[in-house]
Amino acid sequence: MKPIFEKINKLEDQSFYLEKVKRPYFIDLWHFHPEIEILYVSEGFGTRYVGDSISSFYPDDLVIIGSNTPHVWSSNPEYLNPGNKRYSGAICIQFLEDFLANAKSGIPEFLLMNEFLNNARRGIQFVGKTHKKLVRLIKDLPVKIGMERLIGLLTILDIMSTSNDIKYLSSHNYTPGIINSEDKYKMEIIFRYVIKKFPEKILLEEIAALVNLTPQSFCRYFKSRTTKVFSSFVNEVRIGNACRMLIENKHTISQVCYLSGFNYQSNFNRHFKAIKGMTPSEFQLKYKNHNFELMFEG
Repeated sequence: MKPIFEKINKLEDQSFYLEKVKRPYFIDLWHFHPEIEILYVSEGFGTRYVGDSISSFYPDDLVIIGSNTPHVWSSNPEYLNPGNKRYSGAICIQFLEDFLANAKSGIPEFLLMNEFLNNARRGIQFVGKTHKKLVRLIKDLPVKIGMERLIGLLTILDIMSTSNDIKYLSSHNYTPGIINSEDKYKMEIIFRYVIKKFPEKILLEEIAALVNLTPQSFCRYFKSRTTKVFSSFVNEVRIGNACRMLIENKHTISQVCYLSGFNYQSNFNRHFKAIKGMTPSEFQLKYKNHNFELMFEG
């Protein structure tokens, strides 16, 4: 996908950007920036797109994204409804990879951290005991000032870089691509179209025409920029929606299947297990036990 460049403005007297966010929903253009980003979600459900990864986000989700890796967090559709009384909340930390360039130069203690920040270009999610420890530190960070805040960030990065409680989001061979301004909006058009149309039959001819391509050229274009075929992307969006509906528990699994754009339950079950690593009924059971990490792995 070809994302939009985003410029991050931080205060002159601070070495990194920190914001505590609370709004009705998360929705944005798929974008990238040279800053490394740590995002802790305190409230809300939706879908996050990081590099070539598509997965769900949920309360307590914690991820770090490397420099220039395209990403977007998109809230579930019900958050966008007029009169919505739900909220989405997050703590966002952003900093340049060389924000401590002089201090890090030649210092052995920083070698592991540098390697970790380079690996973060694939996107990394934190789980288990490390996750719990990091969440406490991140929640404390907004009330700190000056050197205390900087030391707090370094402590967070030290724990992240030495932990094994991690899950990479993008594929092993993923690297952020070279951005071409000529077609940077095409993938945004495709993205929005699929989000709107996934419950229906998606016609290749129709979506290809939106970006002025033939169906054959469209398939090649999409594969070259996402490393996956278009049908896989559509199925991942549909399964993400199915997860939301299974959590709400307002419909039977059979109804969820058809409302998510699948025509046959056997096909739905097969794709659900392939993407989430469990059946729809197992997913619902894990939600009842509030085991978000197990629910949304995959």
